[in-house]
Amino acid sequence: MSKDASVESKSAPVVAQQPGIIRRILQRPETSIVIVLVALSLFLSQSSDAFLTSSNLFNILRNNADIAIAALGVTLVIMAGGIDLSIGSTMALSGLVAAIAVSQGGTTAYQLPGFGLPPALAFLLGVLAGTLVGLVNGLLIVRLKIPPFIATLGMLGVVRGVVVGLTSGQTVRNFPVEFTNLGQGYVGPVPVPVIFLIALAIVVGLFLSYHVWGTYIYAIGGNETSAALTGLPVERVRILTYVLSGALAGVGGVLVVARLGVSAPTQALGYELFVIAAAVIGGVSLSGGRGTVLGAVLGAILIGVLNNALVLLRVESYWQQAFTGGIILLSALIDRLRQRR
Repeated sequence: MSKDASVESKSAPVVAQQPGIIRRILQRPETSIVIVLVALSLFLSQSSDAFLTSSNLFNILRNNADIAIAALGVTLVIMAGGIDLSIGSTMALSGLVAAIAVSQGGTTAYQLPGFGLPPALAFLLGVLAGTLVGLVNGLLIVRLKIPPFIATLGMLGVVRGVVVGLTSGQTVRNFPVEFTNLGQGYVGPVPVPVIFLIALAIVVGLFLSYHVWGTYIYAIGGNETSAALTGLPVERVRILTYVLSGALAGVGGVLVVARLGVSAPTQALGYELFVIAAAVIGGVSLSGGRGTVLGAVLGAILIGVLNNALVLLRVESYWQQAFTGGIILLSALIDRLRQRR
Protein backbone atom coordinates (compact mmCIF):
# COMPACT_ATOMS: atom_id res chain seq x y z
CA MET A 1 0.00 0.00 0.00
CA SER A 2 1.35 3.41 -0.93
CA LYS A 3 1.94 6.20 1.55
CA ASP A 4 -0.86 8.28 0.01
CA ALA A 5 -3.30 5.40 0.25
CA SER A 6 -2.35 4.82 3.85
CA VAL A 7 -2.97 8.45 4.74
CA GLU A 8 -6.29 8.39 2.89
CA SER A 9 -7.45 5.27 4.73
CA LYS A 10 -6.61 6.83 8.11
CA SER A 11 -8.35 10.13 7.43
CA ALA A 12 -11.50 8.69 5.86
CA PRO A 13 -13.18 7.68 9.18
CA VAL A 14 -12.57 11.18 10.59
CA VAL A 15 -14.32 12.80 7.63
CA ALA A 16 -17.18 10.32 7.87
CA GLN A 17 -17.79 11.27 11.50
CA GLN A 18 -18.33 14.94 10.70
CA PRO A 19 -22.07 15.71 10.40
CA GLY A 20 -23.32 17.39 7.25
CA ILE A 21 -24.84 20.85 7.15
CA ILE A 22 -28.41 19.55 7.06
CA ARG A 23 -27.80 17.23 9.98
CA ARG A 24 -26.24 20.03 12.03
CA ILE A 25 -29.23 22.26 11.31
CA LEU A 26 -31.64 19.53 12.35
CA GLN A 27 -29.72 18.98 15.59
CA ARG A 28 -30.06 22.61 16.65
CA PRO A 29 -32.69 23.29 19.37
CA GLU A 30 -34.10 26.17 17.31
CA THR A 31 -34.95 23.79 14.48
CA SER A 32 -36.81 21.50 16.86
CA ILE A 33 -38.86 24.43 18.16
CA VAL A 34 -39.73 25.57 14.64
CA ILE A 35 -40.88 22.04 13.75
CA VAL A 36 -43.03 21.87 16.89
CA LEU A 37 -44.48 25.33 16.17
CA VAL A 38 -45.39 24.35 12.61
CA ALA A 39 -46.99 21.10 13.73
CA LEU A 40 -48.88 22.80 16.55
CA SER A 41 -50.05 25.58 14.22
CA LEU A 42 -51.37 23.07 11.69
CA PHE A 43 -53.27 21.26 14.45
CA LEU A 44 -54.72 24.46 15.91
CA SER A 45 -55.71 25.77 12.49
CA GLN A 46 -57.86 22.67 12.07
CA SER A 47 -59.27 22.96 15.60
CA SER A 48 -60.07 26.67 15.54
CA ASP A 49 -60.64 29.13 12.72
CA ALA A 50 -59.40 31.95 14.94
CA PHE A 51 -55.82 30.73 15.38
CA LEU A 52 -54.25 31.67 12.04
CA THR A 53 -55.85 35.12 11.90
CA SER A 54 -53.38 38.00 11.89
CA SER A 55 -54.98 39.55 14.97
CA ASN A 56 -54.55 36.36 17.01
CA LEU A 57 -50.96 35.80 15.91
CA PHE A 58 -49.98 39.38 16.69
CA ASN A 59 -51.75 39.11 20.05
CA ILE A 60 -49.64 36.04 20.87
CA LEU A 61 -46.48 37.98 20.06
CA ARG A 62 -47.63 41.07 21.97
CA ASN A 63 -48.73 39.15 25.07
CA ASN A 64 -45.47 37.19 25.27
CA ALA A 65 -42.99 39.87 24.22
CA ASP A 66 -42.33 40.72 27.88
CA ILE A 67 -41.52 37.07 28.68
CA ALA A 68 -39.23 36.85 25.66
CA ILE A 69 -37.41 40.06 26.63
CA ALA A 70 -36.88 38.82 30.18
CA ALA A 71 -35.75 35.46 28.76
CA LEU A 72 -32.94 37.27 26.93
CA GLY A 73 -31.53 38.39 30.27
CA VAL A 74 -32.01 35.03 31.96
CA THR A 75 -30.25 33.41 29.00
CA LEU A 76 -27.12 35.44 29.78
CA VAL A 77 -27.27 34.50 33.46
CA ILE A 78 -27.73 30.77 32.85
CA MET A 79 -25.09 30.70 30.11
CA ALA A 80 -22.61 32.08 32.66
CA GLY A 81 -23.52 29.30 35.09
CA GLY A 82 -26.04 31.16 37.25
CA ILE A 83 -29.80 31.30 37.79
CA ASP A 84 -32.24 34.14 38.46
CA LEU A 85 -35.47 33.33 40.29
CA SER A 86 -36.31 36.96 41.05
CA ILE A 87 -37.38 37.82 37.49
CA GLY A 88 -41.13 37.98 38.16
CA SER A 89 -40.73 40.19 41.23
CA THR A 90 -38.25 42.41 39.41
CA MET A 91 -40.74 42.90 36.59
CA ALA A 92 -43.45 43.80 39.11
CA LEU A 93 -41.22 46.37 40.86
CA SER A 94 -40.08 47.94 37.59
CA GLY A 95 -43.66 48.23 36.41
CA LEU A 96 -44.72 49.77 39.71
CA VAL A 97 -41.93 52.37 39.65
CA ALA A 98 -42.84 53.38 36.10
CA ALA A 99 -46.55 53.43 37.00
CA ILE A 100 -46.07 55.71 40.00
CA ALA A 101 -43.76 57.97 38.01
CA VAL A 102 -46.17 58.42 35.10
CA SER A 103 -49.51 58.21 36.95
CA GLN A 104 -51.63 61.33 37.26
CA GLY A 105 -52.98 61.71 40.79
CA GLY A 106 -53.25 59.55 43.93
CA THR A 107 -52.96 55.89 43.12
CA THR A 108 -53.44 53.59 46.14
CA ALA A 109 -55.00 53.27 49.58
CA TYR A 110 -51.85 54.92 50.94
CA GLN A 111 -52.35 57.61 48.31
CA LEU A 112 -48.93 57.28 46.77
CA PRO A 113 -48.44 60.40 44.67
CA GLY A 114 -48.62 60.14 40.93
CA PHE A 115 -45.76 62.31 39.70
CA GLY A 116 -47.04 62.74 36.16
CA LEU A 117 -43.57 62.45 34.63
CA PRO A 118 -43.07 62.06 30.87
CA PRO A 119 -43.59 58.45 29.72
CA ALA A 120 -40.01 58.17 28.43
CA LEU A 121 -38.59 59.17 31.81
CA ALA A 122 -40.97 56.85 33.65
CA PHE A 123 -39.88 54.04 31.36
CA LEU A 124 -36.21 54.70 32.15
CA LEU A 125 -36.92 54.81 35.91
CA GLY A 126 -38.66 51.45 35.71
CA VAL A 127 -35.71 49.92 33.85
CA LEU A 128 -33.32 51.47 36.38
CA ALA A 129 -35.25 49.81 39.22
CA GLY A 130 -34.83 46.43 37.54
CA THR A 131 -31.16 47.13 36.92
CA LEU A 132 -30.60 47.87 40.62
CA VAL A 133 -32.24 44.58 41.61
CA GLY A 134 -29.94 42.79 39.18
CA LEU A 135 -26.91 44.58 40.63
CA VAL A 136 -27.87 43.54 44.15
CA ASN A 137 -28.28 39.94 42.98
CA GLY A 138 -24.85 40.02 41.39
CA LEU A 139 -23.17 41.48 44.47
CA LEU A 140 -24.84 38.97 46.79
CA ILE A 141 -23.63 36.10 44.64
CA VAL A 142 -20.15 37.33 43.71
CA ARG A 143 -19.06 39.35 46.74
CA LEU A 144 -20.88 37.55 49.55
CA LYS A 145 -20.60 34.12 47.91
CA ILE A 146 -24.29 33.30 48.41
CA PRO A 147 -25.39 30.52 46.02
CA PRO A 148 -27.37 31.96 43.07
CA PHE A 149 -30.45 29.86 43.85
CA ILE A 150 -30.63 31.12 47.46
CA ALA A 151 -29.74 34.74 46.65
CA THR A 152 -32.29 35.17 43.88
CA LEU A 153 -34.95 33.21 45.74
CA GLY A 154 -34.49 35.57 48.69
CA MET A 155 -34.68 38.59 46.39
CA LEU A 156 -37.87 37.17 44.88
CA GLY A 157 -39.53 37.43 48.31
CA VAL A 158 -37.95 40.75 49.29
CA VAL A 159 -38.84 42.57 46.08
CA ARG A 160 -42.36 41.16 45.94
CA GLY A 161 -42.85 42.23 49.56
CA VAL A 162 -41.70 45.76 48.71
CA VAL A 163 -44.20 45.91 45.84
CA VAL A 164 -47.08 44.74 48.03
CA GLY A 165 -46.04 47.00 50.90
CA LEU A 166 -45.74 50.13 48.77
CA THR A 167 -49.18 49.65 47.25
CA SER A 168 -50.86 48.16 50.33
CA GLY A 169 -52.18 45.51 47.97
CA GLN A 170 -53.96 48.06 45.74
CA THR A 171 -53.56 48.79 42.03
CA VAL A 172 -51.98 51.81 40.37
CA ARG A 173 -53.86 53.39 37.45
CA ASN A 174 -54.44 56.71 35.68
CA PHE A 175 -51.83 56.50 32.91
CA PRO A 176 -51.60 58.84 29.95
CA VAL A 177 -52.23 57.43 26.48
CA GLU A 178 -48.60 57.99 25.49
CA PHE A 179 -47.55 55.51 28.16
CA THR A 180 -50.15 52.81 27.46
CA ASN A 181 -49.24 53.02 23.77
CA LEU A 182 -45.93 51.39 24.70
CA GLY A 183 -47.87 48.20 25.37
CA GLN A 184 -51.01 48.66 23.29
CA GLY A 185 -49.86 50.68 20.27
CA TYR A 186 -48.74 49.62 16.80
CA VAL A 187 -46.06 50.59 14.32
CA GLY A 188 -47.91 49.78 11.13
CA PRO A 189 -49.40 46.32 11.72
CA VAL A 190 -46.71 45.35 14.28
CA PRO A 191 -47.38 45.81 18.04
CA VAL A 192 -44.91 48.11 19.80
CA PRO A 193 -43.79 45.41 22.33
CA VAL A 194 -42.75 43.24 19.38
CA ILE A 195 -40.61 46.11 18.09
CA PHE A 196 -38.93 46.30 21.50
CA LEU A 197 -38.35 42.53 21.43
CA ILE A 198 -36.80 42.53 17.96
CA ALA A 199 -34.51 45.48 18.76
CA LEU A 200 -33.32 44.03 22.06
CA ALA A 201 -32.84 40.55 20.60
CA ILE A 202 -30.59 42.03 17.90
CA VAL A 203 -28.58 44.00 20.47
CA VAL A 204 -28.08 41.01 22.78
CA GLY A 205 -27.27 38.75 19.84
CA LEU A 206 -24.62 41.17 18.56
CA PHE A 207 -23.21 41.47 22.08
CA LEU A 208 -22.80 37.70 22.41
CA SER A 209 -21.39 37.28 18.92
CA TYR A 210 -19.02 40.22 18.57
CA HIS A 211 -18.19 41.67 22.00
CA VAL A 212 -15.32 40.10 23.91
CA TRP A 213 -17.41 39.92 27.08
CA GLY A 214 -19.99 37.90 25.19
CA THR A 215 -17.25 35.36 24.54
CA TYR A 216 -16.34 35.51 28.22
CA ILE A 217 -19.89 34.52 29.16
CA TYR A 218 -19.66 31.35 27.09
CA ALA A 219 -16.20 30.56 28.46
CA ILE A 220 -17.13 31.08 32.12
CA GLY A 221 -20.29 29.01 31.81
CA GLY A 222 -18.40 26.24 30.04
CA ASN A 223 -15.61 25.99 32.63
CA GLU A 224 -15.32 28.65 35.29
CA THR A 225 -12.08 27.28 36.73
CA SER A 226 -10.30 27.32 33.39
CA ALA A 227 -11.68 30.79 32.64
CA ALA A 228 -10.31 32.11 35.93
CA LEU A 229 -6.91 30.49 35.36
CA THR A 230 -6.65 32.18 31.96
CA GLY A 231 -7.22 35.57 33.56
CA LEU A 232 -10.81 36.26 32.53
CA PRO A 233 -12.69 38.74 34.79
CA VAL A 234 -15.07 36.07 36.10
CA GLU A 235 -16.60 38.11 38.92
CA ARG A 236 -17.25 41.20 36.82
CA VAL A 237 -18.78 39.15 34.03
CA ARG A 238 -21.12 37.40 36.48
CA ILE A 239 -22.25 40.72 37.94
CA LEU A 240 -22.80 42.06 34.43
CA THR A 241 -25.08 39.15 33.52
CA TYR A 242 -27.28 39.81 36.53
CA VAL A 243 -27.34 43.56 35.84
CA LEU A 244 -28.41 42.93 32.24
CA SER A 245 -30.98 40.39 33.40
CA GLY A 246 -32.46 42.95 35.79
CA ALA A 247 -32.49 45.65 33.12
CA LEU A 248 -34.22 43.43 30.57
CA ALA A 249 -36.70 42.28 33.20
CA GLY A 250 -37.31 45.97 33.87
CA VAL A 251 -38.15 46.58 30.22
CA GLY A 252 -40.53 43.62 30.26
CA GLY A 253 -42.16 44.78 33.50
CA VAL A 254 -42.86 48.27 32.18
CA LEU A 255 -44.32 46.85 28.97
CA VAL A 256 -46.66 44.61 30.98
CA VAL A 257 -48.02 47.60 32.89
CA ALA A 258 -48.39 49.63 29.70
CA ARG A 259 -50.18 46.76 27.97
CA LEU A 260 -52.63 46.08 30.81
CA GLY A 261 -53.09 49.73 31.79
CA VAL A 262 -52.67 48.91 35.48
CA SER A 263 -49.92 48.00 37.93
CA ALA A 264 -50.99 45.35 40.43
CA PRO A 265 -48.99 43.88 43.35
CA THR A 266 -49.51 40.39 41.90
CA GLN A 267 -48.27 41.39 38.46
CA ALA A 268 -45.83 38.96 36.78
CA LEU A 269 -46.42 36.49 39.62
CA GLY A 270 -44.82 33.20 38.61
CA TYR A 271 -43.30 34.67 35.45
CA GLU A 272 -39.88 33.36 36.46
CA LEU A 273 -41.15 29.87 35.62
CA PHE A 274 -42.16 30.82 32.09
CA VAL A 275 -39.02 32.89 31.51
CA ILE A 276 -36.60 30.17 32.60
CA ALA A 277 -38.60 27.55 30.71
CA ALA A 278 -38.45 29.67 27.55
CA ALA A 279 -34.68 29.95 27.82
CA VAL A 280 -34.14 26.24 28.49
CA ILE A 281 -36.55 25.05 25.82
CA GLY A 282 -34.70 27.39 23.46
CA GLY A 283 -31.46 25.50 24.00
CA VAL A 284 -29.83 27.18 27.00
CA SER A 285 -28.04 24.60 29.12
CA LEU A 286 -28.79 24.76 32.84
CA SER A 287 -25.16 23.78 33.42
CA GLY A 288 -23.99 26.86 31.49
CA GLY A 289 -21.85 27.52 28.46
CA ARG A 290 -24.48 27.05 25.77
CA GLY A 291 -27.43 29.00 24.41
CA THR A 292 -28.63 31.45 21.76
CA VAL A 293 -30.80 34.54 21.60
CA LEU A 294 -32.94 33.09 18.82
CA GLY A 295 -33.59 29.98 20.87
CA ALA A 296 -34.78 32.00 23.88
CA VAL A 297 -37.17 34.04 21.71
CA LEU A 298 -38.54 30.94 19.99
CA GLY A 299 -38.97 29.25 23.36
CA ALA A 300 -41.08 32.16 24.59
CA ILE A 301 -43.16 32.08 21.40
CA LEU A 302 -43.74 28.35 21.81
CA ILE A 303 -44.98 28.87 25.37
CA GLY A 304 -47.24 31.67 24.12
CA VAL A 305 -48.71 29.46 21.39
CA LEU A 306 -49.32 26.67 23.91
CA ASN A 307 -51.10 29.09 26.26
CA ASN A 308 -53.15 30.40 23.35
CA ALA A 309 -54.03 26.82 22.44
CA LEU A 310 -55.43 26.23 25.93
CA VAL A 311 -57.74 29.21 25.46
CA LEU A 312 -58.85 28.28 21.96
CA LEU A 313 -59.46 24.67 22.96
CA ARG A 314 -61.44 25.93 25.98
CA VAL A 315 -59.33 24.16 28.56
CA GLU A 316 -60.43 25.25 32.03
CA SER A 317 -58.16 27.78 33.71
CA TYR A 318 -57.84 25.48 36.74
CA TRP A 319 -55.43 23.35 34.69
CA GLN A 320 -53.11 26.20 33.79
CA GLN A 321 -51.02 25.82 36.95
CA ALA A 322 -50.48 22.15 36.16
CA PHE A 323 -49.53 23.16 32.64
CA THR A 324 -46.96 25.61 34.00
CA GLY A 325 -45.37 22.91 36.13
CA GLY A 326 -45.33 20.58 33.16
CA ILE A 327 -43.49 23.19 31.10
CA ILE A 328 -40.75 23.39 33.74
CA LEU A 329 -40.37 19.61 33.96
CA LEU A 330 -40.32 19.32 30.19
CA SER A 331 -37.65 22.01 29.85
CA ALA A 332 -35.47 20.33 32.49
CA LEU A 333 -35.89 16.96 30.77
CA ILE A 334 -34.95 18.43 27.39
CA ASP A 335 -31.83 19.98 28.89
CA ARG A 336 -30.87 16.68 30.51
CA LEU A 337 -31.28 14.78 27.25
CA ARG A 338 -29.13 17.36 25.44
CA GLN A 339 -26.35 16.95 28.00
CA ARG A 340 -26.39 13.17 27.64
CA ARG A 341 -26.22 13.42 23.85
